[in-house]
Amino acid sequence: MKPIADWDEAYLNSLIQVGEQESLTLDYKGSAALAKGDKERNDLSKDVSAFANSAGGLLVYGIVEDKHVPIGIDTGVDRSVITKEWLESVIKSRIQPVVDGLAIKQINLPTKGADRVAYVVEVPAATSRAPHQAYDHRYYKRFNFESTPMEDYEVRDLMRRSLEFGKKYAAAWDLLVEIRRISAAATQRIGLENNWVPRERLMIGVSQDLRSAGIALVSLAKPVRDQVSQIIHIVDRFNAIVETVDPGQLENARMSDPLRGQMANLRELCSSVVDGLTEVLEREP
Repeated sequence: MKPIADWDEAYLNSLIQVGEQESLTLDYKGSAALAKGDKERNDLSKDVSAFANSAGGLLVYGIVEDKHVPIGIDTGVDRSVITKEWLESVIKSRIQPVVDGLAIKQINLPTKGADRVAYVVEVPAATSRAPHQAYDHRYYKRFNFESTPMEDYEVRDLMRRSLEFGKKYAAAWDLLVEIRRISAAATQRIGLENNWVPRERLMIGVSQDLRSAGIALVSLAKPVRDQVSQIIHIVDRFNAIVETVDPGQLENARMSDPLRGQMANLRELCSSVVDGLTEVLEREP
């Protein structure tokens, strides 16, 4: 599917034409489901809670469905009565904790009238804040095209996975800062001339936190862990050479082409690790 930012009335009609069926991550609702009564507000909170506590997904308001297959766009929602800001307010006030990353798209329906719109609510899957509780202090999930209460064991499991993701996120963030520092140091040394400089100026420090971060790093993917190990090894080898090369120069040393090669390799590894960590951090809790 297209990003919801690109949706318009024509795209809604294309979903209808191809018969895009409801699923774990897609639910069609009539425009009447968006109203200012308590029932409609409560149902909205249940549905958002269910998507967040499952795999995330899209709530599409303004489409009529039959046996979970879309069959047409209804009369739409009055934009002056149900606004995007009102929707955001209802969702934030009736779900705890707040669902991060939620997005709402208002879609103009010119064929239904100048004041008529449809809405798409994009709900991300919960990460470190999971699970999300609806208005009635219950936790919901998507099951058989519906929002149904979660079992106790499901709530506990989601809480456990939320804590694990939080640890993973923290480990990725701390590591990203350190790896970027090492990459910058490698870049700076590659650019040095072949002049003699104090040995200490050439050496690269690796924080003790990184050297002892084994438990935290276990939560990250194995390729990332392996590359971090290689980074530490390259830095240690580089420092050892800097400490012993040209002993006649006492406190001085200089960058050689082989050392530049090591720094280029180090910078490449750092770039790869940064890419892997960014994938984790993009799912911001």
